[in-house]
Amino acid sequence: MAKDLHAPESDTEYTASLRVAEHMSANVQCVPAKATLHEATRLLVQHGISSLVAVENGHPAGIISERDIVREAARDPHGWAGRPVRDAMTHPLHVTDMGATVAQAINELARHRIHRLPVMTSEGRLAGIVTQTSLLRVAHRRLAAYAVDLERVVSARTAELRELERRRDDLVDLAVHDVTNALRDVESVLGATGNDSAGAAFVRRMSLRIGNLVGTLRDVTRLENASLPLSVQTVSWSALSESVLAEMGPIAQAKGVSLEGSGGGRAVLRCDRNLIERVVLNLVDNAVTIAPTGSVVDVHAEPGEASFLIRVGNRGSVIPADVLPTLFRKFRPGEEHVALERFVGSGLGLTFCRLAVERHGGAIRARSPYVDGEGAAFEFTLPIDPHHAAG
Repeated sequence: MAKDLHAPESDTEYTASLRVAEHMSANVQCVPAKATLHEATRLLVQHGISSLVAVENGHPAGIISERDIVREAARDPHGWAGRPVRDAMTHPLHVTDMGATVAQAINELARHRIHRLPVMTSEGRLAGIVTQTSLLRVAHRRLAAYAVDLERVVSARTAELRELERRRDDLVDLAVHDVTNALRDVESVLGATGNDSAGAAFVRRMSLRIGNLVGTLRDVTRLENASLPLSVQTVSWSALSESVLAEMGPIAQAKGVSLEGSGGGRAVLRCDRNLIERVVLNLVDNAVTIAPTGSVVDVHAEPGEASFLIRVGNRGSVIPADVLPTLFRKFRPGEEHVALERFVGSGLGLTFCRLAVERHGGAIRARSPYVDGEGAAFEFTLPIDPHHAAG
């Protein structure tokens, strides 16, 4: 579809394609510079025009307009008619040529602060005249046509992008559905065989991990297109954090990492519990993954008047300053993605965290080092009223 859509040239190129020769008035009359203003007035009336080119020694020398004559008549009501054109004309004379563009002529008029430009042929003959008003009117019409063309292209490409997004979302849903069904089949087979070996346990863990990954992929897509509604409720921070710590406790213990919760007390927050619990779980999971054996992962909460802050910190490697702004991107080059794994884990987890927090009207960031010149902290804030902030 895109190959049939051609974006219009820029507005400057659009007006630059207009030529003075196509929009000049050929009804231009000359008057000798020594002629009287009365004679000039008669010529203006006779030809129904507003200006004349004053000629001296066979060459254009200036412009005499209705306004110039009226000004002279107001200044000298009794003697103006007998005065020579030379005394009232605008000079020195500035001209343009047949090959000039409308944009060039407009710039020339503005540069010299004049209203008219005689148009000359390549042989030096007078071919016509253009005025500031007529050129601006032509440029306006062309720009209006440009705006219509641009709107057409933008509308068509927007429709195309929406269709591509719809197809992408359908493909993601289909992939998630198929993978989920395959994982259920694996679980059913393991359950039917009653296999409790270490290998079976490993397969179950990998199946759970794959299921979480495809679920995250699905939810990232829905959060991006705003098709995942918030189910906002009042949530006890202690209940939410205890659930996360209970789930991650065995994993942390197996690695020799301690989990320490602090702050929050009996505070409550308004949020979609499922989404925010998954955000905290993702951050704690990443922190445990990269934390050194024997270190501590902090899960801290600070209720405020307008927002609720949650921080997860680890004592792992320091994240380079130039990497911090890129952590929450959805896509990264292959080498960059591999290099980041030792700082933040892998997968779409941080992208999901950012989208879920922003869906609540909050913000998330990473800072490093965290404490004692080491580690990193991931912290996010949620507004007290997520419906109002996200709406």
